[in-house]
Amino acid sequence: MLIINILEKKYFSQVVLEKINLKIDAPGIYGLVGKNGQGKTTLFKCVLGLENYKGESNINDSKIGLQNIAWCPAEPPVYGELTAKEFYEFYSNLLELDDANKTPNPLFDIPDDKLIREFSTGMKKKVYLNSIFQKEYPIYFLDEPFNGLDLEANYVLIQYLIQKSTDSIIFISSHIMDILYNNCERIFVINNKGIIEFEKENYHKIQKRIFE
Repeated sequence: MLIINILEKKYFSQVVLEKINLKIDAPGIYGLVGKNGQGKTTLFKCVLGLENYKGESNINDSKIGLQNIAWCPAEPPVYGELTAKEFYEFYSNLLELDDANKTPNPLFDIPDDKLIREFSTGMKKKVYLNSIFQKEYPIYFLDEPFNGLDLEANYVLIQYLIQKSTDSIIFISSHIMDILYNNCERIFVINNKGIIEFEKENYHKIQKRIFE
């Protein structure tokens, strides 16, 4: 079970998020949407402990951290002087993974011998996603994971996430509403510092709520 309780998040004197109480108690894909600057990325960073805030977030009564939660930021950091293979090894060392605990094959086919600095934005994101998916997690936080990917890669990614959502919570922030409408169990809208939850039968009300 994922519980997010953000009483208040401020940057200096400006309150960005407040009175957010969110609970997800079953595996599946869940969406997070809102206009730019409303606090989607900030919410993810608060939950992961990358930002200070008033409140707490837990998974199955345990504190959330980067060792037990997958995290892919909108612009994932990759080291251009490494090859894709070297970056996978670097990331697996951070996670303290051995070969027996790694998933056998990367999701995306990436040249192993080229430096990452030679890759396009989409290829760099594929490298980072491949690194994350070396390990099985109970929860995946993905911030705009489809941005920069081509049509085929988007299809491959969502099919993979659907498969993983039978056992894990997949929490996605995205501006591609059709993907969220078609695959999410629930969608959460950040608006005016708070959060509103929408069930499937009310997805048609989301865009009106965001833009009015």
